[in-house]
Amino acid sequence: MGKRVHLWESLVKHDRINLVLLLVWCAIALILRLINLDAKPIWSDEFATLAFSLGHGFHRVPLDTAIAPELLLFPLQLGDNMAIASVPERLFIESNHPPIYFMLTHLWVHWWGTPGDLVSIHIARSLSVLFGVATVPAIFGLGWLCFRSVLVGHLAAGLMAVSPFGVYLAQEARHYTLAMFLAIASFACLTVAVERLKAQISLPVWLILATVIVNSLGMAVHFFFIFLLIAQGLIVFAFWIQDIRYDPLRFPKLKLWKGFYAIALGTAIGVLVWLPIFLKISTGDSQLIAWTSPSRNHFIDPIFRLVAWVITMVIMLPVEKQPLPIIIVSSAVALLVLCLLGKVLIDGWHFASHRERKLIKFWLGFTLVIMAIFIAIAWAIGLDLTLAARYQFIYFPVVLLILAAGLAKSWELPGKSQWRRYAIAFIGFMSLLGGLMVVYNLAYQKPDRSELVAEEISAYLRSDIPTLIATVHKSHEQTGEMMSIAGELKNLGVREKSPFFLLAHRHNRDSSTATNTLVTTLNQWPQPMNLWLINFAAEFDHSGSNCERELGIKSRVPGYFLRMYRCGYNESL
Repeated sequence: MGKRVHLWESLVKHDRINLVLLLVWCAIALILRLINLDAKPIWSDEFATLAFSLGHGFHRVPLDTAIAPELLLFPLQLGDNMAIASVPERLFIESNHPPIYFMLTHLWVHWWGTPGDLVSIHIARSLSVLFGVATVPAIFGLGWLCFRSVLVGHLAAGLMAVSPFGVYLAQEARHYTLAMFLAIASFACLTVAVERLKAQISLPVWLILATVIVNSLGMAVHFFFIFLLIAQGLIVFAFWIQDIRYDPLRFPKLKLWKGFYAIALGTAIGVLVWLPIFLKISTGDSQLIAWTSPSRNHFIDPIFRLVAWVITMVIMLPVEKQPLPIIIVSSAVALLVLCLLGKVLIDGWHFASHRERKLIKFWLGFTLVIMAIFIAIAWAIGLDLTLAARYQFIYFPVVLLILAAGLAKSWELPGKSQWRRYAIAFIGFMSLLGGLMVVYNLAYQKPDRSELVAEEISAYLRSDIPTLIATVHKSHEQTGEMMSIAGELKNLGVREKSPFFLLAHRHNRDSSTATNTLVTTLNQWPQPMNLWLINFAAEFDHSGSNCERELGIKSRVPGYFLRMYRCGYNESL
């Protein structure tokens, strides 16, 4: 009896240590993701999240007329009478995203905000942070569930806590961290289902329901969740084929497979409810996804990009828009860390058991299937989903799981393996350093650097001379770009001499309509005036409008192409 009590106390103490360590990983993840959370400028996709989450959308922002920044920023205003039902309503009309995360953001920002105020970007991004932190215990559970190893769970949780890629996704007011959390839950359901299949045990009702609910919620958060479902379906189908191969004369046992059929049916329903949105995306205006079809893209480029994104899931040093010496040093250090990581993983593979190798191959195969789908889409229809790092969220948790499994075996190696533990700790430190690079804007910088545009414009603002900022409007992406500039100018305190904005809509891909709108507006404005053309993808004859181009400005910053003109100055002399 005494031995049993001692064993129980030992287990409780061991579990307490594991719980404390897991809380440490969560604390590190939370602190890292909250650092400089609102320091980076909001970019167009985040504006879309906020505008649709508040139920406004962009339809109230006037086009083809000069508007004040207050009207441009109206979609960010918290309303006291906006029902949550307005969120999916505006999304289905103006965008191509499912509504769950936007509805959660609606509740979140209204809970913390005050009606009439502009939404706080810190509050909006903090919801993504919380879901990002939730992925830490989630992947710990997945690591333990797959490999029956607490060490694998802790290493996976530690990597998730400090991963530069994970920090980058969590610091955006977007739906990717919630989608990642649901992806991990879906992987857990798949793990249990496959284990029961191998043991020739039928699936329980709770597992069937849980899988269908998780998969359906995943689709309701991000449509790219379908790639995860396709990969899982192919894996299960391979097991089904294998079952037939053992006995070609019989059909797979209905009792054993009926649970998988139910999951397939329920998940298919969860996907097909979004069919009208899919049809809208495929047959409607494609401006929202046109950027994924680059005009110049070598067939090997998607493969190289996928490799680069996988590397940044663990290691990220300053190489983005940095001086050449820094890029060279950062690349050399990253290469050395990758070599060390490869050595540790190879050692772990050599000492892994047969079961552990099969599990690693299983998850590696899953990752390669999703990558193959991305590459096939890029090659077949020209939509390159590797252009954006954020779209790799689907297989990101699996990459960390595979790495954690390999590192755990090296950690456990018998004999003189102490250097491997130091190596693993060093790799973890470098990953943490990469996460810090992200929060201090040295890596994974925002694609739209509106703060640089605002600084350039503010230097030329005068209270006695009006300023107009114009762009060609194709979709709400351009509205978000202008809102970002307006927000940054507001932060700089230029309220007394605030510029006006013109979103000149391009009708039916005819850019001349945008040009005509600009010329008409200029003719109606008092002279002299300053004109800024931002990403103005249309012809403009400045001499015909009595404008002279200012050559002493920075013409390009990330996400923006700038031109400044002084109009009517000669007439005023």
